[in-house]
Amino acid sequence: MSSEQPAGYLPGDPRYGLSGEALKDYYRKKAAQWAIYCWDIGERSDAVLRTAMPGTADARRGLVAEQKKYVAGFGERVIGYGHFLSDDGRDTLGSSFFMQLDDRAAADKFVADEPMSKAGVFGKVEIHRWSNSFGKRAADYRRKGLQQFLCTGPKTGTPEFFREHLHAHESYFASYADSFIFRGPIRSADGADNNGTALLLDLPDRAAADRFWNEEPFAKNGGYQGDAKIVRWIWGD
Repeated sequence: MSSEQPAGYLPGDPRYGLSGEALKDYYRKKAAQWAIYCWDIGERSDAVLRTAMPGTADARRGLVAEQKKYVAGFGERVIGYGHFLSDDGRDTLGSSFFMQLDDRAAADKFVADEPMSKAGVFGKVEIHRWSNSFGKRAADYRRKGLQQFLCTGPKTGTPEFFREHLHAHESYFASYADSFIFRGPIRSADGADNNGTALLLDLPDRAAADRFWNEEPFAKNGGYQGDAKIVRWIWGD
């Protein structure tokens, strides 16, 4: 029996056994999906203390129902929709949308037509091509009454680094299978290359989210040093 350390994706994963150009082709052929983060005016996604500009919170509250209706109109193209919160849950910092849309132009149009965007509530918008690893949607998740967190970060390690830690990364994620609302990699514009990660977790508190991230093999070994974030999140419905 071989003692060689297993590598790569786990059995049951649609990417199992894929690497190199075959893996890139898998992602190129997938329907385009997008992680869209919209931060309210005055909010800083990288700060502990966040203060909204006067009137932003009132404008947001007045448009929540219209935003929900707008998102609902996209049906099953909505993978996840919700709002960023301060760690204490008191303040809303912005909205996020995980969407299946044909291309970047469609993602840009989605944001341009979104009610809060049209009203000038958002001060910063980030649009990333993304891939939903297992086809799970937030609507399918069985809620447990816990807190939710977005964990995201761009890759800073080399391709060799990620190949070295991939199996440990996937095995670690498998141990959190019941906590993932959904997860997937941030991709390059054509979908071929892995540029980072974006995932939603259901956990007891911020300390549990920090533990998850700090022990994740890529992050633990320095693979997401650029601009990693853990932000509290809440369902948009």
